[in-house]
Amino acid sequence: MEISYTRYRIYRECPWKYKLLFADGRRIPMTPKSSFGLSLHRALEAWLRGGERTLESLHEALRAQWLSAGYPDEDAEARWYSKAQRILHRFHGEEESRRSRTVGVEKEFIWTSGAHQVRGMIDRVDQGPDGAYELIDYKTGPGVPTSEEVAKDGQLRFYALGAKRGLNLRPSTLTVDCVAAGERVSAPYDGAGEDLLDADIRAAASGIEAAAFSPKTSFCPRCDFRKECAHSVAKSL
Repeated sequence: MEISYTRYRIYRECPWKYKLLFADGRRIPMTPKSSFGLSLHRALEAWLRGGERTLESLHEALRAQWLSAGYPDEDAEARWYSKAQRILHRFHGEEESRRSRTVGVEKEFIWTSGAHQVRGMIDRVDQGPDGAYELIDYKTGPGVPTSEEVAKDGQLRFYALGAKRGLNLRPSTLTVDCVAAGERVSAPYDGAGEDLLDADIRAAASGIEAAAFSPKTSFCPRCDFRKECAHSVAKSL
């Protein structure tokens, strides 16, 4: 069994939702928010991988990577596109002041955990002047976490474990770059609990492999399938 963070997270939220998505092939329709976020992620990845770091090249990356799916009409899409341009303009100015250097973009890791393989992609890995590594995850929503929340962030901790076991890279800092809000929040990485996380990833992979898909209704109010799922307790939301 090969497991990624997305599969692990969804299985832990609700095994039945995992079944709907990955066993039954159901799809979550694109929305302006999801389309916008994916476009920004792809534009940043393309720009960081390229050799040119000008503002114009960043806007070119946005034009090339922009997704039109999910918007109700052209006017709505144009408003979201203008918002993306403003965000990237600010991002470029902030990028010019960084003292660290980028050593990985969409950096893939793979490691073997028991009978399973764990795979993931880290948005960005930077190395500071002191040689220390920073794992960076881009967020395109309006919210900004606290440093305490960053330190406990499940996705970043999954990636930190992957960096250590799959890349032989020891991260010192975890960072959430809230590109829409224009804020970066960092926390020192504490490796306590890595073995427990590894064991839980293995347990989730084994559950998926065994087709153990019992519904977990506590997640229903936030589920994309809540209105149609046979097990939903939040159909009216």
